[in-house]
Amino acid sequence: MAYLIAISILWSFSFGIIKYGLAGIDSSFISFTRNLIALTFFSSVTIYNIKKFSFDLKLIGIGALQFGLMYIFYIESYQYLPAYLIATFTITTPIYVALASKYLNDKSFNRNGIYAILLVVIGSYLMRFNSLNLEDYMLGFVLIQCANIFFATGQILFKKWNDKNKDKDIVHNFSQLFFGATLITSIFYFLGSSKSAILTQSNLFALLFLGILSSGIGFLMWNIGATKVSTEKLAIMNNAIIPIAIFNSYFIFGEAINFILFLPGLIFFYLAFKLIS
Repeated sequence: MAYLIAISILWSFSFGIIKYGLAGIDSSFISFTRNLIALTFFSSVTIYNIKKFSFDLKLIGIGALQFGLMYIFYIESYQYLPAYLIATFTITTPIYVALASKYLNDKSFNRNGIYAILLVVIGSYLMRFNSLNLEDYMLGFVLIQCANIFFATGQILFKKWNDKNKDKDIVHNFSQLFFGATLITSIFYFLGSSKSAILTQSNLFALLFLGILSSGIGFLMWNIGATKVSTEKLAIMNNAIIPIAIFNSYFIFGEAINFILFLPGLIFFYLAFKLIS
């Protein structure tokens, strides 16, 4: 659980960094670049101890889903929504984790796990505030749901892979996930983007932070953490980032928050954690 909590805190800064540190940069370029940076980082780790590397197409496929297609939809949503709403709209990820677990592993949640997920969804929904242009609102929501589905499915597939490959070293094989992610995002970028990226120094720092820390170290620790907890706890932790990200949006990035709605949401989060503790 410590891995998941630490990465939730780390990832909570990413929403504001993408929205304000990379404003105006093509979304497919951001997706491709942060995966490429992470791939470069983990490739050096793999080469350092190549004896622990074992080629596996399944890992490449998992990375294409969890980090590749997820990023394509996730970062595109920043064109339509403020950072706090993007964080809030990840509320459905636990539901997709539950569905992926059921259909990919032929398992079902216990009753407390289902209640906990419902509490988290309700609590996260209460944190939604302010209204946007309805068309942008709905398009942004759909994009985030697609991202949530790919991220949730990737997590369950990685847990399943790890259960069958206990003898394989995760760290020295993690580059394969980012190879799959870089491959899929490169297709979207080189075939679909018509913009040339002109980066400032702050843009470069933002991309390095996202590529090495948020994507690289973040996804490694998250997936390792996912292998150490139950599917119920993994589902709940997918939403732990929301209140932290909303706090960051308010205190660091200056977005408006209605605390009358925010605080009841935190209470629902607390009750959900009590159910599965």
